[in-house]
Amino acid sequence: MDEPTKIRLYDSTTRAIEPVRPVPFKAIEADDGPDLFEYWRIVRKRKATILTVLFIVFTVALVGTLKQKPVFRARALVEIQKENPDVPTLQELFQVETISDAYLETQYKILKSENVARRVIDELGIDQLPEFKPPARSWFSTARPEPPPAASTDLNGDAGKDPDAYSEVLKKFDDRLNVDPVKRSRLVEISFESTDPALAARVVNSLASNYIEENLEARWQASEKASDWLSQQLMRMKAKLEKSEDELQKYSRETGLLFLSTEKGTTENIVDQRLHDLQEELTKAQADRYQKESLYRLVQEGDFASLPGVFDDKLLQDLSERLAELKRQRSLLTTTFNPDYPRVKEVQSQIDDAESNLTQERERATRMITGEYRAAVSREEMLTAAFADQQKAENDVAEKSVQYNILKRETDTNKQLYEGLLQKLKETGVSTSMRATNIRIVDPAQSPRKPVRPRVFLNLSLGLLVGLCLGTAMAFAQEHLDNTIKSPEDVERFLRLPALASIPAVDSGDYHGIHSLYERAKVLSAEGQPSAALAPAWNKIEANGNHSALLEAFHGLRTSVLLSTAEAPPRTLLVSSAQPGEGKTTVAANLAISLAQLGDPVLLIDADLRRPSLHNFFGVTAPHGLVGFLTGHEHWKDLVCHVAPVGLDVLFCGPVPPNPADLLSSEYMRTLIRDASNTYKFVVIDSPPLLNVADSRILATLVDGVLLVVVGGVTPRDLAQRAQASARDVGAHILGAALNFADLSAGHYYYSPYVAKEE
Repeated sequence: MDEPTKIRLYDSTTRAIEPVRPVPFKAIEADDGPDLFEYWRIVRKRKATILTVLFIVFTVALVGTLKQKPVFRARALVEIQKENPDVPTLQELFQVETISDAYLETQYKILKSENVARRVIDELGIDQLPEFKPPARSWFSTARPEPPPAASTDLNGDAGKDPDAYSEVLKKFDDRLNVDPVKRSRLVEISFESTDPALAARVVNSLASNYIEENLEARWQASEKASDWLSQQLMRMKAKLEKSEDELQKYSRETGLLFLSTEKGTTENIVDQRLHDLQEELTKAQADRYQKESLYRLVQEGDFASLPGVFDDKLLQDLSERLAELKRQRSLLTTTFNPDYPRVKEVQSQIDDAESNLTQERERATRMITGEYRAAVSREEMLTAAFADQQKAENDVAEKSVQYNILKRETDTNKQLYEGLLQKLKETGVSTSMRATNIRIVDPAQSPRKPVRPRVFLNLSLGLLVGLCLGTAMAFAQEHLDNTIKSPEDVERFLRLPALASIPAVDSGDYHGIHSLYERAKVLSAEGQPSAALAPAWNKIEANGNHSALLEAFHGLRTSVLLSTAEAPPRTLLVSSAQPGEGKTTVAANLAISLAQLGDPVLLIDADLRRPSLHNFFGVTAPHGLVGFLTGHEHWKDLVCHVAPVGLDVLFCGPVPPNPADLLSSEYMRTLIRDASNTYKFVVIDSPPLLNVADSRILATLVDGVLLVVVGGVTPRDLAQRAQASARDVGAHILGAALNFADLSAGHYYYSPYVAKEE
């Protein structure tokens, strides 16, 4: 046959179709948004792929999980404090303790360092355990050259150990060791995984202990090195200090510089001290001279009246007071008595004596003031000369002190350096004798009771999830790579044609009775007359609910064809496909039977002159047919076979001719279609595929409409588009497409049989 095995159905019920005005077809545009229903259809369609991948991944996860050995994880908590000096100062005791991230990161790296790992491995003998031993090399593995005897001992003193094997042990140890800092704290969690819980705890505790011990050793070694270096520097600085002091003393002796200690603890040159003293004495002499000079000028000016107020002589003060008192008495007496009065004369005599004594005292004071002034001037001149001489000496000393100060500064600097090195050496000695560390173990590791791996539930859940995701991805990949027309939406989207019907695919095993029916009785008898034995069989098929989906599909195709044109249904209809094997013969036969059930005469013509198959569909032998008419041997009406009781006439192909295209292009074919359309209500023509030969394109120009048959999930889109284009190129009118072998389970073609209840 031309097409795959297809259930052949016949419906004897005649239905009257009311004329309905068709609605013009408008192709469905592709929607850019996600179509969840389309996704669900793909999942249901490719569920075998999804379940297969899911089963494989889940099985691999299950087997891998069951084959894993239980792994235990031991944990310990360690605190890393700030690395303070061993002998802190008072300021360091009271300042806020801070610690840098760089210091903590350094300690984390030290915890995972190879040196600490080697300590733990050698201490616990981990390299001898079967869990960490590398697998034995097979005979076909690449041979490794043996190391020379001198290289059997490494830098750490590991004698007789294979370096490559030990490196693999170190790698396994590092892979199982985790150092996780606790956020916003100085705590760090150390964990180790092993199949032996006791070993995991011992490794963690040993690692923490060796880390602390290495920290102490590092500090002790640093202190030892610092002490040695400070001792050497101290000896050099001591010799340098002694040399600088000797040079300073030698220079002092050679230059005659003499320095005295001051009250402030500093030293000062004796020349500077003398100059300073002379400067103070000269200042005092100048002040005294200024005072004496002021009195001397009063005496030179004769202003003796001002002298009593200036001098501090007790006698002058008494004489001045007595003279004033006598003058007061005389004034009182002269107001009463005349100058010759004895009492007045007596007072006058006393006044004269007092004035004479006062004058003498003033003269004596004047001489004394003059002498003191001259002495002050002489003392000032002497001090001025001495100060000038001392300044000269000071200049000489200053010139000599330049080199002295240079030598003294060098001596002081060496002394300070020596004292600082001595202090550091003492502090280093104290820190070396102390074994204090800034690291402590907060929580030591305990043997874990439950394994951390394998996580059966998690692994199986991940296996299910990964398998489901991978299976779904493969299903969508298959769907994406599937370049076939699968649904009526694809027909309308890619072919821009209306989907006239969706003919479902059914399992031939469910309809074994139908196939056996065709084997028992043929539609046509040997004489070409209809077999009446099939009438009750057709009624049985009609009443069988299992075939209702197929019957309704062809009834729907019939209705779509009748309403495909606006003015009147097409009288002549060509059924074709893009390539062979797509069921066009089955569709043409069942469509013709469905049209005949309306009560109108219908003619079915097998125009596939290259591979005719209608005679196989009906199960008859047709020695004559369309070829006999096209070659001019017989009239076409004499070659028509009548099928009872549906009223369908069939014109079979007959023998295969050598020139099918020439016969179909002849005037006989045009005459046949014209006469048949006048005799019959509908003429259905089964033709070859459009893309293989030119027969269908020739016939397409002679009919009212073309029905294109495509197979869901089989016909490629490009072939269907090429077939459509080839028909349109010759001016054919394509009514639409029929989707054959449609998948009912996809959800697009849901069908529920409707059965009337008996009253």
